[in-house]
Amino acid sequence: MISAEEAKELVVNNSFQLAPVNRNITETLHCVLAETVTSAIAYPPFDQSAMDGFAFRFEDLQKQIPLKIIGESAAGTPFNKEIKEGQSARILTGAKVPKGADTVVMQENVSVENEKIIINDKLLSCGTNIRTAGSHLKQGDTVLTKDHVVNPATIGLLASLGIEKVRVFATPRVTIIVTGNELVKLGSKLKDGQIFESNSYGINAALESIHIGNVEILFVNDDEKQTIKKLKSVIAKSDIVLTTGGISVGKYDFVGKAMEQLGVQTIFYKVSQKPGKPLFFGKLNSCLIFGLSGNPAAALTAFYEYVFPAIRMMQGHQNLFLKKENLPIANAFVKKEGLAFFLKGKTADGKVNVLQGQDSNNISSFANADCLIYLPAQKGNISAGEKVEVHFLP
Repeated sequence: MISAEEAKELVVNNSFQLAPVNRNITETLHCVLAETVTSAIAYPPFDQSAMDGFAFRFEDLQKQIPLKIIGESAAGTPFNKEIKEGQSARILTGAKVPKGADTVVMQENVSVENEKIIINDKLLSCGTNIRTAGSHLKQGDTVLTKDHVVNPATIGLLASLGIEKVRVFATPRVTIIVTGNELVKLGSKLKDGQIFESNSYGINAALESIHIGNVEILFVNDDEKQTIKKLKSVIAKSDIVLTTGGISVGKYDFVGKAMEQLGVQTIFYKVSQKPGKPLFFGKLNSCLIFGLSGNPAAALTAFYEYVFPAIRMMQGHQNLFLKKENLPIANAFVKKEGLAFFLKGKTADGKVNVLQGQDSNNISSFANADCLIYLPAQKGNISAGEKVEVHFLP
């Protein structure tokens, strides 16, 4: 049995980034860029008006004479004649500034009489209200660096530069295998000795929350041959396989035996922690396999502490683990040395509270938690006000 720290190190050392793929920008939200992106054009690509108003030559302002309106420049429909002495053109926000003009006055600061404007703005200077070509980005400028996480603004920026596709790290293909004769799917009637299956719902939702979709979910009875068959089929087409239940050493626990039969390399089995001591991590070819507890709270804890960083590495993220902070604990907690504890917690007023119901099969406390409180194996009883390591749930 290894420590939680050793287990996390082994997960990181045996995980890897997936190969980059080319994707349309509309399919890259939350992905990590696998390349540095440069601009193929200047932005804006032309001198552009920042206001609705009138474009004119600044030197004509000194003459204090009415300026004749000779046309209009609208967004997408530029005025292609040159603005000469004594002339102006109506211009709208985003429109190209006509040749010859070097300043734009807001329409609120002019008087219009007989198709001529009189400017009433003493604060104008040459170039006012004009976004010059390339003022935001020049052709060849770095727009986004490798490892940038794509957000909605990223996609808008790429579109504004005419970029349709970028290289991002691929999204891992994840399969969940749920084991247990006692489990019943929702919509069925419970018989004596049965419980509703919940792990697939909780873990799939956790995957969705970190932007992993299209997860295949399979169910297998406590049968060795079926377990081997299901595992073999999904390992061949998955980047990560998560099993729940059947990983201990009971009479009907066949997951570990199936992995052995398939030649899965065991990287570790059993971690000195609570909940989820019987945690398995292994790999076969390029597929990572996690054997999680059948107890819902233990399974989710292992997901966030061990599966989460493996997925983050595959996606190309630099920060692999849950965000953490040291906070004072609001209530004392009795603990013996020897096992690391992951407690469901709730933060409030700069402190963290240990929630009631910490059993490995109790999912209700997890439903109210916003963090996991990590207490190392060598740590004993915790006093109220003592600082503890808090891992924030995504």
